[in-house]
Order: sequence, then structure tokens, then C-alpha cells
Amino acid sequence: MPYTYTPMLKIRTGVALAALLLIVLISGSCRKGTNERDEPPNVVVATVNGKPIRGDVFLKEYRLFKKRIKLTDVNDEELEKQMRDGILDSIIRDGIIAGEAEKAGIRISKELENDAIQSLLKGFSQERLQVILEKQNQSYDDWKDSVRKNLLVKKLIDSKIAPQVDVPDAEVKKYFDDHPDDYKKPSQAHVYHILCVTFAEADKARQALADGADFGATARKFSKSPEAPQGGDLGMVSQGQMPKELDDVIFRLKEKEVSGVVESPYGFHLIRVTEFSKPGQMSYTDAKEQIYSRLFQDQLEKKFEEWIQEIRKNAKIEIFTDRLYRL
Repeated sequence: MPYTYTPMLKIRTGVALAALLLIVLISGSCRKGTNERDEPPNVVVATVNGKPIRGDVFLKEYRLFKKRIKLTDVNDEELEKQMRDGILDSIIRDGIIAGEAEKAGIRISKELENDAIQSLLKGFSQERLQVILEKQNQSYDDWKDSVRKNLLVKKLIDSKIAPQVDVPDAEVKKYFDDHPDDYKKPSQAHVYHILCVTFAEADKARQALADGADFGATARKFSKSPEAPQGGDLGMVSQGQMPKELDDVIFRLKEKEVSGVVESPYGFHLIRVTEFSKPGQMSYTDAKEQIYSRLFQDQLEKKFEEWIQEIRKNAKIEIFTDRLYRL
């Protein structure tokens, strides 16, 4: 989880999937005069192949979505309807995926879920995770649910879609030849860092370094990152790879220089760079695996979307919009 700045799956199945496109249009929620309790929460707002989607399920996701993007009331009934439609559409999509996984006999055991969570949290404290989730307006249970959904989608894709994907070497080579600017080596830096939960802790570590303490020893003493036992060694980091708050600092430092305290979504950092490498052009051999993964992922997503849309066309879906808009 920390310092892996890509999602667990590129294909997202979270509640906000369809509704995210509306974020740029909406500055609030709930049309004027709407009472979210106009109907009992167990009212059925839709059915998918005979299985009901209840109002309480919809309201939970709807309110979580509003909380995460910090919506406030607006007087735009049409946008409110679009948002509700988008959220319900995403719930329907999740239901279709869950139904297909059930038909395929795919299950996510508690053991597999716990193993995935422990892997994501390796070297990462529960306290630090809680701080990050709070900044994202997300609960720990919501986060665990997203892990489980990602595992389910991944197993479904591995079973149904991945065997259909083929990326020949000739296609990989052609992509490399056609996109030379995509495969230039960026500037790199060998980075060591210390991650603290609070500014006060980071400042205490900074003062120790200013007094002559060894950076590695200080990292082992103060840092809460997975790299702490290795003296905070992150290895070679490419420009643009880290969050902007850190990237901007890393590539302004001089060799062997230690930064001041830097805040990022992950906490408070002290950064030291021991060497830099200049940008250059990647060879085909170096770029081949990266290109293959990119093309494979693109095909995987396209085929998965086509597959889901085909299943959806054949599904029996009934939506009770009058009930949905009254909730």
C-alpha cells in the first residue's frame, strides 16, 4: 500500500464508478425539499435477474459517496437525479459481477481476504492507515470491502477474460517503434526517507540529523515506513513516480543533502538523496515487459467491459425511478 502508487486493480468496481463523471458538474447534493426518508429504507428501488436492490443499500452508498466528495446542498434537481442514477448503475454493475462470480463458483475466502489485507499493510501501522482513510472520508470496513471486491473481480477476470487475451511480440515491438517518446528514461534518484505520523516526530528526527546522527540509524529509530529496517532505503526512484509533494523535493535536493520536513498524504517525511542519474532512451529489451503489460491490460479491460455489457444486455433489470428519487 504505501509507496505503491497504482491501484490494486486498474478496473474499478467501487460505488462511485459511474457517478465519478458527475463530480466536476456537481457542487452539492439533494434537491431542495427532498427528504431522504420519504419512503422506508427497505423499499425495492431495482431488481437484477429477480434479485432486489433495497433502498437501504442504495442510501448507504449514496451517503458514502456524498461524504467522500464532500457535497453540500444544491438546487439542481436534474443533477441530483443523474447522481442517483449513476450510483444505482454502479450498484447494478457490482451485482452483475457478483452474480457471474457466483455462477463461476468463484469465492473470496476470509483467508484470502486477510492475506491480501496483510500484504497491503505490510510494514504499515493501523494508526497510519486510519489517518489516510480519514483523509479520504472512508472507513476501515469500507476499505476492506473494496479489497474484497477487487479480489473478486481479479479472480473473475483471470478465469473468464485473461485466457482470451493475446499480445504477440510483433505488436509489442511495433508499439515501441511507434512511441519512442514514451520510453525515455526519466531522471532518477537514489532516495532514503523517514516517515513519521506527526510533524512533531518528524521534527525530532530532523533535529537528531542536524546534530550529526546517521540517517540510516535515525530511520530505523523514528520511521514508520516498511523500509525503516533498511535505513529508509527506497532504492532508485524515477522522476514523476512519487507523489508530487515528495517528487518536487527529491529532484531539487543536492546529493547527500537532507530535506526539511515534507508533508504528503502518507505523513511527514525527511528525504535524503545519495545519487542522481541522467535521463536517456530505454532499449527495446528494457521496455519490452512494460509495453507488454500495458497492451495486455488495455486488451483485458476492453474485453472485460465488452463481456460485462453483453451480460447486462441479457440480464433482466427493472428500475423503479419514482422510488429511487423519493429516497
